[in-house]
Amino acid sequence: MLTKLFRLLGIGAAATALGLATCTPANASWYDSTVGGWGATIRDCYHPNRVWPPSLGCRSVVVVPAGAHVRVVCQVRGQNINGYYGTTDLWDYVVWEGGGGRPEGFASDANINTGHSYWIPGIDICH
Repeated sequence: MLTKLFRLLGIGAAATALGLATCTPANASWYDSTVGGWGATIRDCYHPNRVWPPSLGCRSVVVVPAGAHVRVVCQVRGQNINGYYGTTDLWDYVVWEGGGGRPEGFASDANINTGHSYWIPGIDICH
């Protein structure tokens, strides 16, 4: 309900100031980021009958090397992971342009340098 109100009123910045970052509307279709010093595994968490929350149990698609640029399309909570940038339960749905065929899927935010300590303001929440 708050998300609809924020969309109608266009006050995503006010929502962030109130600590409601997970409820803010999307203002961007993707966010440019860089993979951290250990690399990041893109995982496929979609299955015919169910979408699994992102976790190490999802099928590995490709390992993106450290320093590579990826586009974060949306974010969602999943398994808590300890990575290059610390420990977090936040996962990024990323597209890697340099991966031969544009691989995409979930990568732990603990291995992606988004420039933000948790949620990227204005990015979609993955559904």
